[in-house]
Amino acid sequence: MKNIHLLFILTLILVLNACSSDDDTPVRDLSPMLMSVAPGLGMAGDVITIHGRNFSTARNQNKVTFNGVEAVVLEASETRLEVVVPEGSGQGDINVEVQGEQADGTVPAFSYLAPQEIYMVAALAGSLEYGLTDGQGVSARFRNPEGVAMTPEGNIIVTDRTNNSIRLLTPEGTVTTVTGNGTKGHTDGPASQALLNYPWRSCVDREGNIYVADRDNHAIRKISTDGIVSTIAGTGTGGFKDGPVSEARFYQPIDVDVDNDGNLFVADNINHRIRKITPDGMVSTVSGSVSGFNDGDASEALFANPSGISLDKEGNIYVADRFNHRIRKISTDGKVTTVAGQGDIGAQDGNALSAQFNNPYGLDVAENGDIVVADLSNHKIRLISEGAVSTIAGTSSGFLDGAGFTARFYNPTDIAIAGGVIYVADLGNHMIRKIVKE
Repeated sequence: MKNIHLLFILTLILVLNACSSDDDTPVRDLSPMLMSVAPGLGMAGDVITIHGRNFSTARNQNKVTFNGVEAVVLEASETRLEVVVPEGSGQGDINVEVQGEQADGTVPAFSYLAPQEIYMVAALAGSLEYGLTDGQGVSARFRNPEGVAMTPEGNIIVTDRTNNSIRLLTPEGTVTTVTGNGTKGHTDGPASQALLNYPWRSCVDREGNIYVADRDNHAIRKISTDGIVSTIAGTGTGGFKDGPVSEARFYQPIDVDVDNDGNLFVADNINHRIRKITPDGMVSTVSGSVSGFNDGDASEALFANPSGISLDKEGNIYVADRFNHRIRKISTDGKVTTVAGQGDIGAQDGNALSAQFNNPYGLDVAENGDIVVADLSNHKIRLISEGAVSTIAGTSSGFLDGAGFTARFYNPTDIAIAGGVIYVADLGNHMIRKIVKE
């Protein structure tokens, strides 16, 4: 029995010795390795995470570069590096060294995004509570302010639609009433006694005279600098007729602009036309006939409820072609072209002719030729610049001031631009808002 036990012990020793001499347990690879990066795109100054293994837990022992430009390492563990993206553009190849040793593996190059311009939105006057009250800032009251236009002095004329009044707003936020007391009517005379019926938009000439598209009176009204209100075109009955201003007929005109020679241009909504009123009292059709869409010669072009109009400094006419969901241009040589919008409802930014709008309603042309659009049903403010459309402010319906990419509007209807400030008629919020680029 003892011999059997001794044999068993000897056999066990031999087996253990054989196992120890043939041990093939893999040795851990301690070289640094790159695996992934997240996010893979952004801007300089963003913080991203590089995943891998065998990084040093001491931040300064990890060197990270983007196209050879060193990044700041904020935090480090064996498997993660939190780094600040350095300045750069295009594609940034990421390289990592740990205590001087090059990390193996590859990750997709980091894609630099172009820096975004930030626009800030603030309420200038009015509040969510509607009314007809003059005053300062949030103490003033509007009721569905529909239009904004600049005076030569830099004040803002507000067409206060449901109050049937015209208001004056200073850049500091002081509101006074020019004409209208809340009552509908069609009365000419002193501004203190005159009556309007759903005034929609307005414009101001070089002398400071105010012209109003008085929608439900189917007329164009004038408020002279001496405070007299008169009807300069339209009979008061909806319809269509060119000719002398005393006989001409409009059908819900809703926007108006004036050139340096005193010619007025009207967005004649239900007639689907752009009309012209000359200083000598004649009304003619510039472009449009029945509802539809067609570019080309002004005599053959078609619009669908044009709702906004603005002239650039050369005299070209830009139109918010509402139900075509496009921005159109009538050039001084009589050609109509599409500036932006593919015609389908949406909110897509990008190439101007591929972009989408949802009832573009009011617009203004800046001195540099950029166009700012009140995109009514998208509750957004859009910019057309260098052949591209971008959203500079607005997300969904509601009210919120602050950065444009978080701000909220409720059916913005019109735009006026002055000195780098964009003024917005925020219809549903009963406010005039302003947007400034930081």
